[in-house]
Amino acid sequence: MKMIKKIVIGFVAFFATASLFAAGSYKVEKVTGKVTYEDGGAWKTVAVGQELSAGTNINTALNSSVVINDGSSSVTIKAMQKGDVEKLVASGAGKGGLKKASVAKNTVAGKSNGAQSGVSTASSRASEAKSDLEWDE
Repeated sequence: MKMIKKIVIGFVAFFATASLFAAGSYKVEKVTGKVTYEDGGAWKTVAVGQELSAGTNINTALNSSVVINDGSSSVTIKAMQKGDVEKLVASGAGKGGLKKASVAKNTVAGKSNGAQSGVSTASSRASEAKSDLEWDE
């Protein structure tokens, strides 16, 4: 009975250790733009085919991305992300990235009673103010 218990514990320990090492390694499939990783305090360029450990700090610049594979699936880490690979994959860094802000047309201008559409600009406010003034020549 003790022998079976030792064998079972040995298998559990082996698979637990193997899964830690397998999940801790990522292979770079594609690099777009400037993507760097930290190596001994210096930042170096990431290359296609390179192996990155889960704790490796990476930095994706503006308009840059990196596609990495953990052996079972590929993940894209988009622009303006910095941190270790495992946390960026877990936090869903591939879902966000840097996005351009947009202004909805149903904000203040859309809720006004007038026939305005969109957001007023300095030039439109100046032309409205000009009609309110009387000019003496």
